[in-house]
Amino acid sequence: MDNQKVLDEILLSENVVEKFKKAYLDESFKQWLLNILPEVEDCKKQKQDTPWHIYNCLDHILHSVEEINKQTKSLPLKDRRMLAYVMFFHDIGKPACHLRRYAKAYGREVDSFFGHNKKSVEIAKRSLKTFGFVEEETKMIEMLVHEHDIFMFITEKYDGNPYHKVLSKELINEEISLLNSVGMGKKLMQYLVYVGRADNNAQNPDMTAKSLRVLDLIEKLLEEIISE
Repeated sequence: MDNQKVLDEILLSENVVEKFKKAYLDESFKQWLLNILPEVEDCKKQKQDTPWHIYNCLDHILHSVEEINKQTKSLPLKDRRMLAYVMFFHDIGKPACHLRRYAKAYGREVDSFFGHNKKSVEIAKRSLKTFGFVEEETKMIEMLVHEHDIFMFITEKYDGNPYHKVLSKELINEEISLLNSVGMGKKLMQYLVYVGRADNNAQNPDMTAKSLRVLDLIEKLLEEIISE
């Protein structure tokens, strides 16, 4: 079996973390992957010292792939593969954006990764064709990677934070309009909810309750929008 098929089988499996780590011990597979994505090794070395995370960067990525696979079992294989790679790439740019800063909310220094979504898109743009994706798919993957963190800035109610937006149908429709530029916006909005949920479920469970609730509410609003 060639290395591309090995990677696809891993990323579409139920135990992504275990299978990837086993395959990564094989020197031929490891070198093949690092020739395309040297950032994988950077992610393996990148700690995430923040209350939001319990894994290093690579382990978080792998757990997030596992989490999205739980949500996409009923989708066409093409879409399942695309979403697995969205998660594989969503934080791949974090090491290049790493910053230590004092966080007043936590009373200590933490790791931050401002702008990592844009860096991850840059890496995806460079690599996706090598992994066998066509242009239509690469545009959708890049868009979902770029937008994967929007749920961090959406709240149920106004909280006084100028960076936060209050959840509304109007806000969801704005995002759908953006997603329409690369595909079927409503379907991609549902996929973006899957992405957000997978990302949160691969983080610290003590920190994600609000975000997961917002994702559930977005999904309900999306159902209303689709039925209108």
